[in-house]
Amino acid sequence: EYPTNVSFTYVPFDSSDRSSVKTAIETLSQSITDRHIINGLLLNAGGFTSDRNGTLTKSGTTIIAETNLIGHAVLVDGLIQSKKLQQGSRVIFSGSEAGMGEPFAIKWGNDLDYYINILNGKAYKTKKNKNKYTPQDGYGHIKGMIAFYTAAMARRHGDIYFAAVSPGSTKDTYLMDQGSFPNALKYVFKGFICLSGQHGVDVGAGRYIDALVDNNGGRDGWGYESGTFVCSKKGYIGEVCDATELKKGKPFGEQPKQDLVYEAVHSFAEMKLIFR
Repeated sequence: EYPTNVSFTYVPFDSSDRSSVKTAIETLSQSITDRHIINGLLLNAGGFTSDRNGTLTKSGTTIIAETNLIGHAVLVDGLIQSKKLQQGSRVIFSGSEAGMGEPFAIKWGNDLDYYINILNGKAYKTKKNKNKYTPQDGYGHIKGMIAFYTAAMARRHGDIYFAAVSPGSTKDTYLMDQGSFPNALKYVFKGFICLSGQHGVDVGAGRYIDALVDNNGGRDGWGYESGTFVCSKKGYIGEVCDATELKKGKPFGEQPKQDLVYEAVHSFAEMKLIFR
């Protein structure tokens, strides 16, 4: 039986627009009473976006970086500062198997500039890349950085549960139709995705729900520690696992890389918000 005393408040939110993010922080912080906290926060905005050129936002990061990672990071930090995210809260970032690299593993760097240059797009303006930004590279790098950042946040905020969770390859989400790919390339990717296998929205969303609701007894025996990147064990569908159990996912367990990503993100995120 569903409760009848539930009310909903719509809060406009554009994770690529820093002013929109700050407004959302203020609205949520003021509308949630002092006796209450945010129990669960799912950060699912993003995807490839419609950008084909590595366009920069006002904060100096690419649209794909700001939408998928930076905007969410600002939101979370603001809600932590306003004490709406605290002990007992669960924060779930949307991850992706693409963050491990496809078909080859991403060779993650060991210096701060490497990660900063992914966020500001300079990593793609090289002779090796023919000075050309490609959405698939941007998407993979940012989704991988989300996994590192989630782990870093979990270590810094031990009272809050953090996880990066991939919904897997999910039908009817229109990920490839956001506008970042020319039609010919879009259909090539769509064909590859179909051949790789897909599951329904209920299965993909179910992974998020398991992470949000129950740390110890989800439908797949959810019991992952805070800071884990949870992804498909094989391919893009089916059983899930801790990404560090996979060969391509082992780097996500390296604390030095986690800290570099944390520092890179915070170099772009203005999070000094004051709540009285």
